[in-house]
Amino acid sequence: MVTLLLGPILRHVSDKDASIWVETDAACSVEIRAGGVVETDRTFAVAGHHYAIVVISGLAPASSTPYEVMLDGARVWPAPGSTYPASRIRTVDPSRPIRILSGSCREPPRPGRPVRGDDPDVLDAYAIRMASLAHEEWPDAFLMIGDQVYADDTSPAVQAFIRARRDVSRGAKLEVADFEEYTQLYYESWGEPNIRWLLSNLPSSMIFDDHDVKDDWNTSHAWRLDMQATDWWEERITGALMSYWIY
Repeated sequence: MVTLLLGPILRHVSDKDASIWVETDAACSVEIRAGGVVETDRTFAVAGHHYAIVVISGLAPASSTPYEVMLDGARVWPAPGSTYPASRIRTVDPSRPIRILSGSCREPPRPGRPVRGDDPDVLDAYAIRMASLAHEEWPDAFLMIGDQVYADDTSPAVQAFIRARRDVSRGAKLEVADFEEYTQLYYESWGEPNIRWLLSNLPSSMIFDDHDVKDDWNTSHAWRLDMQATDWWEERITGALMSYWIY
């Protein structure tokens, strides 16, 4: 049976259509059922990973419709036994303003690190609060405005993944080195159940800042020359941009 690794993530939503993103562990057919509307598409592959973006058309403006995700005909979302409210596609209501949830610098707590101003995770806390509200009270969109993952300050779990695949005494060391390691950052950041449920409901947009790539990324011409002189930077920036466009 095909597994849903990440998602569903609600992306673009207009007054009549929406797009839903998923990552799976194998090639498959992805079907979205929203009320009487059913749309299906096949996954595409990037560097051994499988993704799909399914566009749902023909929705009513200003509507709120629960949806399900099927992989090769088997329902995977909502997950069996889920206690969260149903994930919904809420189309734009042209008659009222759009309410936006925004945030930046989402750095999960690290074991042994002193508690700082960003602990506990505010987004996680908000997801719990949002799940207790009626869907009419939810924000209309979620804007992530930088530093959503920290490629230059990895967690113990990501460091264990890195150590298992390369020599950390060289190159990027315990920072992220390539696309495959970037995928682990997104699994860690967006795979937590509360965050996963929130992203399945709020249309989201994201822009990166420096830590999504490296602290003080592109801060000066001299900085760029120093990085380009290394034997590992090109693969790092390629992985950063690949993962940004995909995730």
